[in-house]
Amino acid sequence: MTAASSSESAAPAAVLTPERGRISRRIAAITESATLAVDAKAKALKAAGKPVIGFGAGEPDFPTPDYIVEAAVAACRQPAMHRYTPAGGLPALKEAIVAKTARDSGLQATPANVLVTNGGKQAVYEAFATLLDPGDEVLLPAPFWTTYPEAIRLAGGVPVPVVADEQSGYLVSAAQLEAARTPRTKVLLFCSPSNPTGAVYPAEQVEEIGRWALEAGLWVLTDEIYEHLTYGGVSAPSMPVVVPELAERCVVVNGVAKTYAMTGWRVGWILGPTDVVTAVQLAELILEEAEVAVVPGEAFGTPGYLRMSYALGDDDLVEGVSRLQRLLGSAE
Repeated sequence: MTAASSSESAAPAAVLTPERGRISRRIAAITESATLAVDAKAKALKAAGKPVIGFGAGEPDFPTPDYIVEAAVAACRQPAMHRYTPAGGLPALKEAIVAKTARDSGLQATPANVLVTNGGKQAVYEAFATLLDPGDEVLLPAPFWTTYPEAIRLAGGVPVPVVADEQSGYLVSAAQLEAARTPRTKVLLFCSPSNPTGAVYPAEQVEEIGRWALEAGLWVLTDEIYEHLTYGGVSAPSMPVVVPELAERCVVVNGVAKTYAMTGWRVGWILGPTDVVTAVQLAELILEEAEVAVVPGEAFGTPGYLRMSYALGDDDLVEGVSRLQRLLGSAE
């Protein structure tokens, strides 16, 4: 090391903490993803010509398969894909997710159980934001993916690590979970195969933990994005398949990033009970019964109203309003 010059020593140190009051404490408290930080540093060093080998980010080291890329290119050429899409995902995509889930894990669902998200990370946060009230505790088997505790805290919850080590094969037991449970416990986060250890829970242990959660009255968020990253003929059974009675208190998170080398495509999803993944009943009734799409007033801060955009042709406007009149008139 060399001593700094007088002009350098006089310069103030960089301030890395946010200015008080400038951003919310909730956001300021979020810790940067350690894996992404390491990956960004590694990529910067490689760009500078350093022979860095990246063991940091969990990202497949091969391109997205050609057939997926070609399908995406073809979809981009369709004018129908240039428009606003439903907030919960295209109906065709939801149907494809239902079929994929049944094929790969045996879990039976309907499109109404599916919410499409911008990658698995958003799916995890949205699930916690839906399930947690401030102060609710989440049992979090450790080691865990770096994003889990931050998503829990951002949703107002409290992560409660339950540590497993190499002696147990990095698998937590139902007894450990029970010892960590308190009156504030609301959710168990379950991930198998696990990130970062790769540990896979055998079916009998999945069932034991699932039945424990059911008896304890807990929700389970099971992250299945690594479902195909298994070796030696080992399989990773889905908890709501092993314990079907748990399905009404279970949210499954998944996505395309890992299995299909699509980390940058940002496509994930939630599978869960319809009251977890859907909102406002009148708007749904109008869409289902009259085939007219409107937006509930709750979205604009005015419950009890509907919002109708009239940027349509005159014929569609007349037909749409006529359908509403017939539906609402028959309900009187």
